[in-house]
Amino acid sequence: MSDNRAIDAQRDELATLRERVRCELVLEREGYRLDREATAQRSAKNLKFRRGEGEIIIVNHGGKGWWDPTNPDRSARGDVIKLVQHLKPGLNLGHVRRELRNLIGLEPSYEVRERTKPTSTDTNQKRDPAWMWEHRNPPQQGSAAWRYLSEERGLPDRILDAAAKQNLLREGPNGTAWFAHRDNQGALSGMEMRGPEYRGFSTGGIGKRLFRFESDPGVPPSRVVVAEAAIDALSFASMDRFSRNTLYLSTGGGMSPESVAELKQVLTDVAQRPEGRLVIAVDNDQQGDHYAAMFSKMAQEVGLWNGRASPKTPGSDWNQVLRARGNKESSAPRPFGELAGSATTTTPSGRSRMGR
Repeated sequence: MSDNRAIDAQRDELATLRERVRCELVLEREGYRLDREATAQRSAKNLKFRRGEGEIIIVNHGGKGWWDPTNPDRSARGDVIKLVQHLKPGLNLGHVRRELRNLIGLEPSYEVRERTKPTSTDTNQKRDPAWMWEHRNPPQQGSAAWRYLSEERGLPDRILDAAAKQNLLREGPNGTAWFAHRDNQGALSGMEMRGPEYRGFSTGGIGKRLFRFESDPGVPPSRVVVAEAAIDALSFASMDRFSRNTLYLSTGGGMSPESVAELKQVLTDVAQRPEGRLVIAVDNDQQGDHYAAMFSKMAQEVGLWNGRASPKTPGSDWNQVLRARGNKESSAPRPFGELAGSATTTTPSGRSRMGR
């Protein structure tokens, strides 16, 4: 009986929040401002709000509804509850209720976002990766970038959820996915950018360092897997049955002297652990051969066991292997060399095979 009363109370509170908290107020709290020029051209029943470049929300139904016109299939819409979850994908209903309770009865300011010609300072700011990152949301299930990564690239939801929780993903314009590169102190240095029709790296900032995905966040890694691209690093992680205490890295292709120095420092730290090892998960092509030789030499210089793992098919990368596997999951850990579709070569330093 008490459980039923609690459920009824939650349901009643949600109904109250939908009725008494305006979507415009939530948007203003998250940095959105009314676009007066665009709104003037529409019915007063549809209010256009803007935040960063390409971030638009239309409010309708007298402040009780909204929709995102930048969402390709127009699935991003709903009431004030769904709006909070759209802006902050990590929140559950309990968190949403806590956020909205203090907004009951308040009125939006309808402060106008002035659309002025950008100055050179504005342009430079918008090229700064930290600014760009701050003004974008993580992908969420159903969004364009999420669908690109899960449907076109085959990355499992559990991997995307984990990467989002580690603050490694953002959704850019036109369904692009952004992957954070950070230096060894944790500062954002730039982003790998991938989409259905786009591939690049962010301009501005201090450039490429390393994309870093942890299997056990907060635990010092004893194993490093280095790939050429963030999508390949996440693809390898999704198939990896030896993932405990592993740090999955991407160099984003070519490396600067600074990123080489930072990778060498990571390998030096891992080499201090008795079980330390490096897996060189590069493509099966000439460029992969180049990176494999470079990474192997770096590992040998610091006394770290290392081995190469590349797809069996010439010219293939690890994301192609993942997509070929489909949604198949292994039922139990297997020897590393038996990963489906892979061929492994090793360069041991005191160890004969890879393992946990």
